[in-house]
Amino acid sequence: MIDLNETKRMPLYESVYRQLREEIGSGQRKPGEKLPSKRALAAALGISINTVETAYRQLESEGFIEARDRSGFYVLPLSDLGPDMAPEPRPNRTPPPAAPEIDFAVGAVDEALFPITVWQRLTRASLNMPGILTRGDSLGDPGLREEIARYLARARGVRCDPEQILLGPGTDALLRTLGSLLPESCTFVVENPAYHRAYAHFSRMGHRVIPAQMDDKGVMVEPLRRLDSAVVYTAPSHQYPLGFAMPMGRRTALLAWCAGGGFRYVVEDDYDSEFRYDARPLPSLQSIDRAERVIYLGTMSGVIAPSLRISYMILPPALLRRLRERRDPYSCNVPTLEQYTLREFMRQGYFEKHLNRMRVCYRNRRRELCELLRPYEDRLRVIGARAGSYLLTRVENGMDEQRLCDAALRLGVRVWPISPYFMDAVPEPYRACVLLGYGNLTSAQMRRGVTLLAKAWGLDDF
Repeated sequence: MIDLNETKRMPLYESVYRQLREEIGSGQRKPGEKLPSKRALAAALGISINTVETAYRQLESEGFIEARDRSGFYVLPLSDLGPDMAPEPRPNRTPPPAAPEIDFAVGAVDEALFPITVWQRLTRASLNMPGILTRGDSLGDPGLREEIARYLARARGVRCDPEQILLGPGTDALLRTLGSLLPESCTFVVENPAYHRAYAHFSRMGHRVIPAQMDDKGVMVEPLRRLDSAVVYTAPSHQYPLGFAMPMGRRTALLAWCAGGGFRYVVEDDYDSEFRYDARPLPSLQSIDRAERVIYLGTMSGVIAPSLRISYMILPPALLRRLRERRDPYSCNVPTLEQYTLREFMRQGYFEKHLNRMRVCYRNRRRELCELLRPYEDRLRVIGARAGSYLLTRVENGMDEQRLCDAALRLGVRVWPISPYFMDAVPEPYRACVLLGYGNLTSAQMRRGVTLLAKAWGLDDF
């Protein structure tokens, strides 16, 4: 079983290549065995097809596998290899990789900003509330769902009854639930790039998954017209990871396609919509949907903490009926204690106070990081809207993404690639792009990180 934790120490393609090579050498994969298709393995691991193809080609060049015309890749006998090509034995214990000095992690939050004493007090109080030891409502705590509905109505214009809200232990769990509600014939059209686990989950459940055709306004609507049973996955308020917002004209066109007949829905992933710094965000798709065809996704992980695995999904009435017909009445997997604590955190006003504090802090950090990068703006371009908790940067020094990441890590700085978010090969404009998260970095850390990046990438040499 391939473990992508290996990617903390090496490029993605190399991790896949090495682990497959070890499986072949140890006999786990037998001579003549067919490997998974490039698309199937990429979907299962949540990585790009291009990454898998690179790994397969490396194995083929070394004689571990062969490509058969119109059939796929097959394992070759080890006897066909020379003595110098024997697979390296896997060590019993691998020392942990050294942590980088500076990590521009995407999705990290500043723990110092969180009102931990308030959360502790509310947790203790929740332990004394009635029902704390029961399973609770299968959709989630009704009081918490009411608070979420009120907040979304104020902040995003979302129109829903609390009964339409389903709580889950993270976005992945909700996507799996959604996949189970839809007909097998339904095609998932996924933004490309996108949150890579979205297409992985849909594919694993047996649904046909295809990349959406996109331009700088988001998902193109015209190619969708031939699909009568389809769900489109999009992040219109802050496209992840490219960072742009879908304009109103494209939003209304997408909703008109949904309302045009057939089994058509849009999954609106509103990730990072809370953090926009130059203007108010456009209304959510759900707020302007009159045909009840938008499935709305949100999470508390990016606002409170990644460890708080509480996400929510708002289902249109037709899909809610399907859920009630199929759902186990005792199957909400979010701990009751966390639900009660978050409910009180929102009810007593701490949530929005904390969110406003984070918004000010992240806006200032973004401005400061952009200022630190400004001396290199002729070789380093920031892409996307002034929003979120990360920057997408294009580096124009002749290095591709992998070389940029490797050069930075050699000097103790981790930056993050965007290739895992593409379903296939990375388009030319994005082959020299990396992500720089600033959610948990101090001013001194950002300054130190940029200094080291300039050295690693030779930006001072131009």
